[in-house]
Amino acid sequence: MKFFYIALLLLTSSLKANTSSILPASTYLGTSSWYESSWLGVYFESSTSWIYQINLGWVFTPLSNADNFWMYHSDLRWLWTTSSIYPWVYVNEIKDWRYYLPQLGFYRADSKTWSYHSELVNEFNQNDSVAYPSEYYSSGSIMSNDSISAWFDRSLEINGLQLFIAAAVGGQTAVPDRWAHKVAQTVKLLTDPNDSEIDISSQERMIQILKGAPGTWHEGSPAAQRLAYGGGSDYSPNPLTDNGIESYNGYQNLDKYLMNDMVWYRNSSDGQINNVGDYDIAEVLEHLMHTIHLYGVPGAVNGSRNALKWDSETQSGWQTSELYYAMKQAVDNRVFSLRDYMDGNIDSPETYRLISKEYLYLLNFGMWEYGQEFWENGTLAPEWNDNARTPSGVQQNNPLGYAL
Repeated sequence: MKFFYIALLLLTSSLKANTSSILPASTYLGTSSWYESSWLGVYFESSTSWIYQINLGWVFTPLSNADNFWMYHSDLRWLWTTSSIYPWVYVNEIKDWRYYLPQLGFYRADSKTWSYHSELVNEFNQNDSVAYPSEYYSSGSIMSNDSISAWFDRSLEINGLQLFIAAAVGGQTAVPDRWAHKVAQTVKLLTDPNDSEIDISSQERMIQILKGAPGTWHEGSPAAQRLAYGGGSDYSPNPLTDNGIESYNGYQNLDKYLMNDMVWYRNSSDGQINNVGDYDIAEVLEHLMHTIHLYGVPGAVNGSRNALKWDSETQSGWQTSELYYAMKQAVDNRVFSLRDYMDGNIDSPETYRLISKEYLYLLNFGMWEYGQEFWENGTLAPEWNDNARTPSGVQQNNPLGYAL
């Protein structure tokens, strides 16, 4: 294992500067990309937002701020700390604090006990079983599935949403289970009921709608999210083309599912393979939001089925819906640019159908302040104005969107 890490460090080493981009106050140790922080200790910094901390191992650090330091560990998941309180860390998975010492593990103050790494992970699993308030929530395992076409060979259900995972087919490598687990964990976080401000009954209805449960507006047609490797052109034939998909036996079986965009592992759909963690996060969130916004949110809150009329093909009165008026206001106020969307006309049915999902995701990013964190250089202008990247900015410049 030690030699694996050494090889990995050599492969990922690309930073030649003597100043850490994660924690600039750290001391350069004289070896490429190795630093020592007065509070975080010794770590290796890759060219992305990943670091190898000498005790914790590999962690993803989207925020390079010693006073607000989030990090993601593949086993321990999201942890939060600051320079003033470390080695106390907030373990998001169990919503509790732990004191960390490499030799002893994680200290729990209320029980005055120490837990090793593996024991803390087991605590996550115990927490999973009691965290959900009802049977509507589910966190399944990856299962082999031979009924979802030759393109996909595994599936997983998480809180009403089916994930279809691409096989080794068409000359392309299979999507790793680990990536599918990360996407599933993102769905779980997006549908987390464990907060006092969550409207549980509406969230439960959203999950039932995603499932296509009896009595929902797409009863019998569950929502699904496809996960594949690279881009459509990386498969031969390309399954995203009408002719190509005919070569993947059984794809017609997916007609009963409601599906929208793809989530790509090692996304190369724009030509080059993406290796930037923040951009991966932005892409995964964007396309999951497309699916959830279209096939889960409408109908979850009373009146939202009419308010969020996004489908100009099947829903009459879309030009008088709250979504239409909010989006038109965003366009008129130059918050949302339609320049790169088809004919750029909000009143064209096909354009409206496309921009509805894009507007809802952009609005969501603004309300949750995700754009500043995960977009390249923190901006998506001119498509989405920088003045609407925060809740207050949305309220000021697109108040109808804020009301949604």
